[in-house]
Amino acid sequence: MVVTGHRPPDWHPDELSFLSRHGLLGSDTALDDLDKVKERWIHNTVREVFLAPGGFVIKRYSHHPGRKDYRKVWKREHTALRRLSGLPVPDSLGYITVSHGHGVTSVLHLRTYMQGAPMSWRSDKDLQDLAELIAAFHDQGVVTLDPQQENFIRTQDPAQPVGFIDFGRARIFRPMSLLMLINVGKELSRLSNEGGLTPPQFEAFLRHYEHAMRYSQGQWAIVQWSYRHWQRRHARKVRRKQRQAS
Repeated sequence: MVVTGHRPPDWHPDELSFLSRHGLLGSDTALDDLDKVKERWIHNTVREVFLAPGGFVIKRYSHHPGRKDYRKVWKREHTALRRLSGLPVPDSLGYITVSHGHGVTSVLHLRTYMQGAPMSWRSDKDLQDLAELIAAFHDQGVVTLDPQQENFIRTQDPAQPVGFIDFGRARIFRPMSLLMLINVGKELSRLSNEGGLTPPQFEAFLRHYEHAMRYSQGQWAIVQWSYRHWQRRHARKVRRKQRQAS
């Protein structure tokens, strides 16, 4: 767990009431039963992540005065998970905002914990399952924008063997809109660089993905253009880091 030097605010009564309504606090459970697995300070916000008994994840964002991170990641995640209900993703139970006074507010987001093993790409079947999962997201207008290998898990469900667990960077678009297609290219670029796929595996994934989505020729051309654009940006970033390190 990464711990900061900034103390999170005490729990607000409305936060405790929210957790109680969902059965996370009561006669058999207490705050001490929450297992804090992450704490990080960024842009004057303390981000905490707790694992709760019964298979829940609590994300708490406590905003302090000063520079803000205006990305409402809890809203992005909640909206994306609601849109993708029924797919192998966590369930979002909602979020609340409370004021602690002195310019400090907190957002508490509650979702389910999704069981699974770390994902490795061992076969063409794995790549096909991955492609079908990403295609199912994109078909609903959801782009994760965070397809790191650690965000994929191998589930216990043979019908949905690959799951995805972190939608904090997700964006939602009108399906097949220009803006969505551009972001699909960005997502595919990130997947090729961060998803743990070898170049031949990524090419195999692309074949499965293109078959699953069945884009028109023009739509696929936009996705490919965007992909190449983000790949060039990634290459420049890598070269810049290499020069700085030398």
